[in-house]
Amino acid sequence: MNLSNPVVVWVGALLLTLLFFYGMDHFIMLIQGLPLNFDLTPAQ
Repeated sequence: MNLSNPVVVWVGALLLTLLFFYGMDHFIMLIQGLPLNFDLTPAQ
């Protein structure tokens, strides 16, 4: 994997950002006691 390739850097940064916000969303909902479905809508 060539990290000097700007496309690889951009894709990696985007994936890390998406994973971070997905995890943060789950963490916040966990604190509030609201489980999430896989489509990120609050579970009824």
